[in-house]
Amino acid sequence: MKVSEVLQHPEELIPLLKFYGKSKKAPALARQSDEKWRFCFNHLLKVSRSFAMVIMELEPEVRDAVCIFYLVLRALDTVEDDTTVPASRRKVDCVEFYKHIDEAGWSCTGYGKEHEKNLLEHYNIVVECFLSLNERYQVVIREICQKMGAGMAEHIEDTECHTIDDYNRYCFYVAGLVGIGLSRLFYETGREDKCFVEDEHLSISMGQFLQKVNIIRDYAEDLDEERTFWPREIWRKYVPELADLQKPSNEGKSLACLNHMVTNALGHVLDCIKYMQRIKNQQVFNFCAIPQIMGIGTLAEVYNNRNVFHTNVKLRRGTTAKLVVETADFDKLMQLYYSCCVKIESKILPNDPSYNETKLILQEIMDVCMPHVPTIPNLAILNRVVVVLFAAVVAYLIN
Repeated sequence: MKVSEVLQHPEELIPLLKFYGKSKKAPALARQSDEKWRFCFNHLLKVSRSFAMVIMELEPEVRDAVCIFYLVLRALDTVEDDTTVPASRRKVDCVEFYKHIDEAGWSCTGYGKEHEKNLLEHYNIVVECFLSLNERYQVVIREICQKMGAGMAEHIEDTECHTIDDYNRYCFYVAGLVGIGLSRLFYETGREDKCFVEDEHLSISMGQFLQKVNIIRDYAEDLDEERTFWPREIWRKYVPELADLQKPSNEGKSLACLNHMVTNALGHVLDCIKYMQRIKNQQVFNFCAIPQIMGIGTLAEVYNNRNVFHTNVKLRRGTTAKLVVETADFDKLMQLYYSCCVKIESKILPNDPSYNETKLILQEIMDVCMPHVPTIPNLAILNRVVVVLFAAVVAYLIN
């Protein structure tokens, strides 16, 4: 991070130092593990450092199950995502992938790059760790992997999402199922109540929200790789072709389309808040809340932001640190949600086609957050009172 950024945002210095300390815990824990688990934890750090940080803070039993769950699905995602391999082969491999998790010594070549490629080539180590987990966790991981592989195969030859229903279905298979699986793992460990398993729509929304944030943010990157996830039903209202959103002459329409996409994602937030309100275990709360607050923080950053169409817009490191460090409990989480909603609201233009819907959703979220937001005194009135009192004291002393 640049020194100039710290000087411009001095309030982020302490969160940055705390964040740096938290980020060092994951590599330290990885080094303490035995060889096979060291491989898994190190690969977790390589394929997703931010996610690894919250996983490694879970209690050991939960941490190990979630780590393997993540690596199994990351490996499956690599198979689905590698467009250099014919779709016909990827389709079969996605459907069959869950079966290999019980095959000691099984590994895979020909997919992915760098860390993901290495993960698949040494997948036998992941299998070994999987087989060492309690059978309860194995059942969950295997079942979610099977469903996700089947869903990915269903969409693997799609060139785009046509309708919003298609978009929601895709996000369900690649992320909503992850939410269901995590909820079941938390329940199976005894850390959370059965309602986590029973109210699946809340778990699904948790995953779909994060996936939609990624899809919105990654517009330019996905377009460069000839992948399209923004649903035609939305963007066709604004431009003839999805790539037309990049044209400077279409800026007004492009921003309207972007804001429409953000509004669609915001529709999941109330479900996410309901889900997190039910969490009892502090480590599970941190694990769930940190990605969610970073998600809505990212939406606040990308809303009405023309840079989305040309680059990958990310939160500044200082902002990330502040969100991670300050997400300590439900009250703090609601305060952060509120501030993100205020930021989005301040960027809404009256002529935006989604104006009314965006305002309504934001107001509903802020109404839920308000009981947790401390009352802020009117500083202007307070200053006038101080001036009057000071004048009275001076007059008294003079007399």
